[in-house]
Amino acid sequence: MHGLDYKIIRMGIAAVLTLILVCSPQAAEVKDSLDVVSKTNRSAVGSQKKIDQLAWETRDMLGEYRKLQDGTEYEAAYTRELEELDGAQQEQIDSLNQQIAQVRITRQRIVPLMRSMADTLEKFVVLDLPFHHEERINGVLQLKQRLNQPDLSVSAKFRLLLEAYQLEQGYGGNIEAWRGPLLFQGQELSVEYLRVGRVALYFQSLDGANSGYWNAAEDAWVTLDETHNRAMVQAMRVAKNQTAPQLLQLPFMVPGAGS
Repeated sequence: MHGLDYKIIRMGIAAVLTLILVCSPQAAEVKDSLDVVSKTNRSAVGSQKKIDQLAWETRDMLGEYRKLQDGTEYEAAYTRELEELDGAQQEQIDSLNQQIAQVRITRQRIVPLMRSMADTLEKFVVLDLPFHHEERINGVLQLKQRLNQPDLSVSAKFRLLLEAYQLEQGYGGNIEAWRGPLLFQGQELSVEYLRVGRVALYFQSLDGANSGYWNAAEDAWVTLDETHNRAMVQAMRVAKNQTAPQLLQLPFMVPGAGS
């Protein structure tokens, strides 16, 4: 059979089938079925679009939820941090309050103590060897006045007190010579003084002819023997840095012993 004849036969069969479908009683039912399938397909497409839209909306809502959840966790973490900071600050405040209370207690105790120390220093200077006596006593009196000033801080008052004690302490570790007046045996003399720490206090007339020492037991000046005059002159030179330091041949008067 030729190819052209086969094509014509197929076309004829298709035409016959179409005619049968159009003319047969079941054609309407087939057409209705096809319409239902078409509507179903269209409905399925619409439903799929709705599903896709809902899926997108769901993903958006999930993203928003996660953001909110992250924000909530951040807020919770930030709140915890603030609470910890507040707790640390409260502990620091409590510590500072305790320190302030301690300072108040210390101040209540140290102020009377400083006044007592100033009184003790005044008594000490009065009973000490009478070198720079007036100057030292005035210094202690001024110190006591400063300790009573309300505008001066406790630390500043304590520093002044320590400086006064250090000044007096310094006198015990050096020797010193200076010129000054002396009331001796009813006469006003100009003499050279020699202080050896706080151990002894001497004087010598400017011509070197007369020497003496302070007798604490008698609370008076006592004359030294002329044999000590040369040693006194040498000791004066050492005290004034006019000669090299050396062993001083000075008489040391034990309380109760004679000159």
